[in-house]
Amino acid sequence: MGSTVHQFVRTMYSSKKNPLYYSTLKKAQGAWFYKWNGALEQNRLILREQSKKRDDEFGVSGLMCVTHYWNENIDKPRPLEVEKRYKVRMFPKVWFVGIFDQIRAISIESIAKIRPELIINGKLIDGYDPVVLVDLKTGRESYNPRYFRPDITNEELAAFQFDLHENLQITTYYWLYYQVYGKLPVAFYWYHLRDGKAFKTYRNVKDFQEFLYTMRHVADGIKNEAFPMRIEKRCKYCDYNKQCAELRPDRPLMATEPSDGIDFNDGMTVWPQVISTGAKQLRLKFPSTTKEE
Repeated sequence: MGSTVHQFVRTMYSSKKNPLYYSTLKKAQGAWFYKWNGALEQNRLILREQSKKRDDEFGVSGLMCVTHYWNENIDKPRPLEVEKRYKVRMFPKVWFVGIFDQIRAISIESIAKIRPELIINGKLIDGYDPVVLVDLKTGRESYNPRYFRPDITNEELAAFQFDLHENLQITTYYWLYYQVYGKLPVAFYWYHLRDGKAFKTYRNVKDFQEFLYTMRHVADGIKNEAFPMRIEKRCKYCDYNKQCAELRPDRPLMATEPSDGIDFNDGMTVWPQVISTGAKQLRLKFPSTTKEE
């Protein structure tokens, strides 16, 4: 659903005839369902889990994203760039490719509100561009815990949002922009479309050191064909968890059913492992095409 929403938002800026391509919100909402049904049909053969209920649920979630985006952006200036792709050299023989969902202009007055330390004598200090980066998010998780903890303290909020202000993905966007333009964006907005809330953060040049150290490790691993496992929650959505489990010779891929307390009745499904015995050359006899004389 996420990629389809991204494509739909990009379409909104594909024409200057209307502020967001469609003349009304109702038409945009109808176009979304047409787009969503087309995406389902196009990808039906490769979807791992599919049911009408799930399709409808994601369709409604996408509708929420489109509706929130429309309501929050119908009267705002167009982004400078939408789905902009960049490619820069990171290390010798290593290129880095990234796509910015959006790059938006920001006025000096707005910069003075969100990052006043960057304004001196009414001007933006050297080393910064008057732009912000925007990353569109469509998942369920958000950095806003006030829905279920309205009395959360500032310290607890900082802990809840620690990942937002420290994760390397956002540092990556900052580094890429800096490589292309030689300056830093003023801010980065993690834009959660399901509820229309955006969360601001930023990075500095000093943050690039850890990012580059990590990327050097990744690049060396790719060159050496070393891909250590990194097990996390997102593994449940991966198409290759069966192949990943086959890397363990002593423990197969497993699925377990819950029991009522500690019950020793086995409720586990185990997939037999496929052990490769090495490549073999296939030899076939074909009739000769030369004529006998």
